[in-house]
Amino acid sequence: MSLSKVDIFADHIVRHSTYIEKINLSFSQFFIKSASGTLCIETGSRGDFPLLKSNLLSAGIDVASVGSLIVPHFEDDEMGALPEFLALNKSLVAYAHPICAHALGDIFSVKTKLFKDETPIKINDEVIIPIFAKHVHQWDALVIYVPRFKALFSSDIFMSFGTVDDKWANPVEKMISSIEESGYLPSIEYLHSVLIKIRKYDIETIFPMHGPAIQDNAGAAIDGLIEYCVKNRVKEAVDG
Repeated sequence: MSLSKVDIFADHIVRHSTYIEKINLSFSQFFIKSASGTLCIETGSRGDFPLLKSNLLSAGIDVASVGSLIVPHFEDDEMGALPEFLALNKSLVAYAHPICAHALGDIFSVKTKLFKDETPIKINDEVIIPIFAKHVHQWDALVIYVPRFKALFSSDIFMSFGTVDDKWANPVEKMISSIEESGYLPSIEYLHSVLIKIRKYDIETIFPMHGPAIQDNAGAAIDGLIEYCVKNRVKEAVDG
């Protein structure tokens, strides 16, 4: 069974999420509304697009209004529905890590713009800071920090099994168990590196693609994962 819903944060951030009971995992897409257009972060898969389009209308978003789209990495749930977005808006621009952007432009013939690591860029009058996450899940991955909302859109880095409505007594413990159960991280060393990069930003809310938003003490969640990495880096080096 699959369940889909729309949630609104700070009046301008819309999260569309689909929970797939069979694998106990939620998949989320995010939309930032502004006077100059709508920015999408992560498209979801092609098969889920009709439901996403319908559900977003309830939040006052016409998918055709999405003029800018950020792809954190080249994977179906992150960019699979790009052709559907493009069909509704031929002038859409996709933003991504350089390697990912070249692939998007080549395969989908979409206009692409390349991010530079930790270099602020304005999209739809919104300041966006892309943070490259080398070898974390995907070799061309990135996460997005939006200063106005003090929000981190963390793609797959802060992931947990369960629904977006789950409330964890210890979110760090839940994320660690989910990381270990899924086995999706290629390297603790690389995860540690990107967490150190992320920690210097003033983050109040973390929006993972998989799992609930972290709205209470996001800094503690980052520090908790860093501590986990520090404890496991030596073991990873020994195991080779």
